[in-house]
Amino acid sequence: METKIAVYSDVVCPWCYIGKKRMEDAIRLWKQSHPEDDVQVEWRAFQLNPDLPPEGEDRELHMGRKFGSMDRIQPMVQRVADIAEAEGLPFTKDQKGRQPNTFLLHALIRKAEEKGKSFELAEIFFRNFFAENKDLSDADAIRESLKEAGLDPEDLERVKNDRELLDEIRETEYQGRKLGVSGVPFFVFNEKYAVSGAQESALFLQVFDQLKNENSTV
Repeated sequence: METKIAVYSDVVCPWCYIGKKRMEDAIRLWKQSHPEDDVQVEWRAFQLNPDLPPEGEDRELHMGRKFGSMDRIQPMVQRVADIAEAEGLPFTKDQKGRQPNTFLLHALIRKAEEKGKSFELAEIFFRNFFAENKDLSDADAIRESLKEAGLDPEDLERVKNDRELLDEIRETEYQGRKLGVSGVPFFVFNEKYAVSGAQESALFLQVFDQLKNENSTV
């Protein structure tokens, strides 16, 4: 059986960070019992904050405008941190730093797909943002992320000047919203079934099982 999963996600979305881990756990478990199956995963761009300036903005200011006072934000962050840590993901509750515009980050993830490293780079962006409070709107921080993924740091400048690639990212996001994606993570299996949110790995396994059963009856 061949399964293709399109993952609409953003690297500043904590539930995407968690959902990616749960999806990958499910794939690993499924492959253990079905080694003959091929599961391919594609990252699809979705910006939570497309209106942010290219240089981003103060994160506490951003969070306050979006969710209200820090008294309201802190329990939300604590809950997400607890779930992330339970999944084995490093996560800081510190909200200081910069909230980046992620458009270029999505373009870099798409570029990394050429070398089979899109999800590896996405993982680095997730960790740098949620665990290390790095400024992902800073060119040096982005280049360090590329280098960590084994990619050419100069890809940043190449992507900035690649109009075709940048247009592709805009079109991918437009098509996602046209499909009805209004929040992330959002997982589409074989362009047929969708899973919304950071669901438990068991739900992904149920979808794999459903696809397997359908495939066996064809």
